Amino acid sequence: MVVQMAAGKMAEDSETEAVVNLATQLGLQTKVNTTQGTGSTVTEVYLLDDTTRACTLPEHIFRQLPGVDVVRRVTPSAVSLAVNGHAGHSIQVGSMRIGNNQPCVLIAGPCTVDKRVGDLAEGVRNVGCSILRGGCWKPRSNPYSFPGFGKKAVRWLLQAAKSHAFDGACIEVIDETHLVDVTRIADEVGYEGTIILWVGARTDNQILLRKLGRQKRFPVMLKNPIRMRTIDEWIDRAAFVIAGEVHFDESGRLIPERSTEQGNDQILLCSRGVEHTDEKSLYRFDPHHEVIASVRRRYWTPVGVDPSHSAGTMQDDLVLRNLQTALIQEPAFALVETYFNECNGLCDAKQAIPLSRMHEVVDMLEQHNRRFASVV
Repeated sequence: MVVQMAAGKMAEDSETEAVVNLATQLGLQTKVNTTQGTGSTVTEVYLLDDTTRACTLPEHIFRQLPGVDVVRRVTPSAVSLAVNGHAGHSIQVGSMRIGNNQPCVLIAGPCTVDKRVGDLAEGVRNVGCSILRGGCWKPRSNPYSFPGFGKKAVRWLLQAAKSHAFDGACIEVIDETHLVDVTRIADEVGYEGTIILWVGARTDNQILLRKLGRQKRFPVMLKNPIRMRTIDEWIDRAAFVIAGEVHFDESGRLIPERSTEQGNDQILLCSRGVEHTDEKSLYRFDPHHEVIASVRRRYWTPVGVDPSHSAGTMQDDLVLRNLQTALIQEPAFALVETYFNECNGLCDAKQAIPLSRMHEVVDMLEQHNRRFASVV
């Protein structure tokens, strides 16, 4: 890997030294080369294998350092989500950053987008939420259940996000063709905010994951598999996104020079609970909140929580109490479902927080973030 500094930076400059120092901390050797061109000076820091293999490092670790112009790979990418040599990765959404060791960000909206999403979005925006979520394509366990409005819903959601000045919109995708649909509709609507594409717990589509990794326009959110037994199963999903394109010749041998580019590192993980068999449990799914802290300590990708799906109902305020418990694990974001006060949405209506009570969620997160800031 080669880190090219901005034009005019020299080997002895503090920005170049910071790159060298970080690489050394990460277990790499370095070689600095400065070339005097006709118009400017170019300094490059070569990252060489030592106790750590340079190919496993994600580019964002160096890309976000002051004075860095570009990061290039010269050997096949084998990026690891377990490299924790920096303060962590974060995703920029408007004026906010979503990341571990950052304040918890609220993402809210309907489980299933319908024609009333514009009115709902106005209410969500008025409580201070600036990222709108909504299901357009709905993966269902029953083929006769309502599957979402698809492309029409994408248009309704993005029009609502644009009209009410949301910094971001979060859309679930099931198939690789949905990337094309979202791209086209976003351009037609003229929505300029950040669109986060999420892959749900019931979707296990490696082709989709690879396609999400080959594009860099949209950050990607991955919920944990519904029957997850180990964290590795979840991390493996993310690995398909960040792996990049891998090319093989007709003998099945890797073509190194065509397999250097890493995939999309704008990755979020979302814990939504796992399937259980306890019929007497209050929860629809086992919340399994401890995985939030486990992932945050081991991997650089931000990890948040969806308290709506694991609770499964607002009876006895279970979604709110579930969120309060999850906040102990310091998630980077909270993805919650809300709907009008009659809570008669087209899918998972029982777990939607009534819009009139969303201020309670906002207050809860504000209190959490104040405590979090005092500790950090």
